[in-house]
Amino acid sequence: MSNPFDDLKEDDAESTGSEGETENESTTVSAETADESSAEDPSTSNTSDEPSPNQSVDRDESDEQPDTALTPAEIGPAFEYSEVQQKPFYARTETVNEFENKIRTTIVPTLAEAEILDEETREIHDAVLRLANEEPERVAELVLEERRQSANQ
Repeated sequence: MSNPFDDLKEDDAESTGSEGETENESTTVSAETADESSAEDPSTSNTSDEPSPNQSVDRDESDEQPDTALTPAEIGPAFEYSEVQQKPFYARTETVNEFENKIRTTIVPTLAEAEILDEETREIHDAVLRLANEEPERVAELVLEERRQSANQ
């Protein structure tokens, strides 16, 4: 299993010119990751004729396609963790705290009303960025607003 923060290291290396990490260290990390993934691969260690829970099993098509449409609660997260690229956000502590509070007090309860009890932080963060992408002018207005307020103080 790889480190979920590996993509942040790649971003740091690109932006800083690989400060603090030598080629030897990155090779060691890659070798360790390869060792871990081969050790965890159930298909190489399972010698019985019975399929493991992780191996695919031939099924009837009727088993795979339900008769009724699935609800969002039954579908699960909208996208897998493997599709995520972590990036740092640089925000003031009070802004982050307010955002996390809104997640707990407004967003999660709203999702719970829709019977979604397995919300993932990645889904919420992705939705916030999509909202910013839909209204970039509003994001610019907020930045300008903050600049004007700090100039008046």
